[in-house]
Amino acid sequence: MNGSRRQIMDYAKTHGSVKAAGLTAALGVKPTTARQYLCTLAREGFLVRVGQGEYALPRKQAFQFTPSEKAKIIYNGLKAELPFTDFCVYDGRILSSIQHHLSINNAIYIETNRDAVESVFIRMREKQKDVYRQPDAAFVNDYIDLREPCIIVKPLITESPLADVEGIRVPTLEKLLVDTQKDADFDYLRGTESLYIFQMAFELYTINTQRLLRYAKRRGIGQEINDLINQAI
Repeated sequence: MNGSRRQIMDYAKTHGSVKAAGLTAALGVKPTTARQYLCTLAREGFLVRVGQGEYALPRKQAFQFTPSEKAKIIYNGLKAELPFTDFCVYDGRILSSIQHHLSINNAIYIETNRDAVESVFIRMREKQKDVYRQPDAAFVNDYIDLREPCIIVKPLITESPLADVEGIRVPTLEKLLVDTQKDADFDYLRGTESLYIFQMAFELYTINTQRLLRYAKRRGIGQEINDLINQAI
């Protein structure tokens, strides 16, 4: 394995990523052996998985975001009241590291099961006034000042790619990239900013492109996301 490790690393560096099929031809090994090599190198930290059976050198950092205390309080409170309901709660500043024209966003987003949106909206309105239910782009532009603290409640798409951070469910970077191109409340991030966001995301972070495209297709914008990926990289 030691001699093969260097060959695999060089292959990944030259080709950008590596799959078992490529190693089978390059090293003259069986597909099962190639897969074992890749899994071992990923487990040891020499490679990172970026797709189904696809690995790359860990040149980029993993996307990390620390939820605010308020987001954690909201999430834990909702789970206590509605324990069988799904939630994804995050702060608007989650996108700040990949924006070009930094837009201050102090909103907290609550995504939940479609049939629970109204109930969650009512619960949150009882606690503070600046709470909005699935606002469209025009409403956000005319009536919501994202520089001020507010809450936006909207449906959580089934099978959304999520992560657990400090005890709460938050979106992965793949989910965020798709949502910025689909959700009406993220309309202000469209246009030329869209390409910049994708370029920065791919430059800075490890992205699972298969997960990204699968979620994009689920949201009906698979081709649009694929085009942005091709332009970004």
